Amino acid sequence: MKLRRLIPAFLCALAMSLVFATTAFAKTGTYVFDEQNILSGEEFQELESMGAQYAKDYKSGVYLLVCDTMGSDADSGSGRREFARSFYTEHNLGYGDKKDGILFVIASTQRKYVTIKHFDDKSKDPYSDDAVDRIEDDAKAELKNDHWYDAAHSYYENAGSNLDYFASYGKQWKEPHPLTSIIKIGVTVVVPLAIAGMVVSSEKRAMRTAVMQTEAQQYVDPNSFVLTMSNDTFTHRTMDVTPIPKSSDSDSDSGGGWTDMGGGFSGSDGGDF
Repeated sequence: MKLRRLIPAFLCALAMSLVFATTAFAKTGTYVFDEQNILSGEEFQELESMGAQYAKDYKSGVYLLVCDTMGSDADSGSGRREFARSFYTEHNLGYGDKKDGILFVIASTQRKYVTIKHFDDKSKDPYSDDAVDRIEDDAKAELKNDHWYDAAHSYYENAGSNLDYFASYGKQWKEPHPLTSIIKIGVTVVVPLAIAGMVVSSEKRAMRTAVMQTEAQQYVDPNSFVLTMSNDTFTHRTMDVTPIPKSSDSDSDSGGGWTDMGGGFSGSDGGDF
């Protein structure tokens, strides 16, 4: 009889131990939620410290979630955004009463990612579409090689750079327009060439008093060279081909794009890695 009583108790204790063991693997902080335990303890603490420092300096939350999957709707951008928004609201993320912040989600098993942000006052939003594209592109480059910490650290560094830019200049960072680059090239290349041309022209004018000498022809024998035939022969042909990238119609891996989700939320399409 005693043995029969002990078996259910043992099974119950075993089940509880498994639950607690699974929970122990997850690393949960104020800013970093590593449900897959892919970060070392030192890496987790470093990212958590970066999030805390940003909140202190810029009054904005920078959050990271590493999960298994984003659910059955993760193949669409809207599904990924809704998963991220649910996590954001259910865990009461965001700084202060306005709940301002940004969340980057990595589904390590499903190999998908997405970014959302929450700012009721859009004038306080430090992240432009260009900035989020840069954040995701840099992180995706590391995620493709399963460099989890490098991707997470890249995300936090880029987020911090945008927060600092916004605090310093009062506006969002945006990718420079191509015309701006052309103008910069003009300033750095064309202007020095123009100055050099003016100097040469000035020196040339100073040499106008010099008399052209024609006596050099006396050093050439008129009968020393006779051209009888001219012929060009090509030994080989080289052709360079640059393929035009194909545009993808698949929402699951296209990345880019930005959607206003309402309620102060907006999010990227995210994608695969």
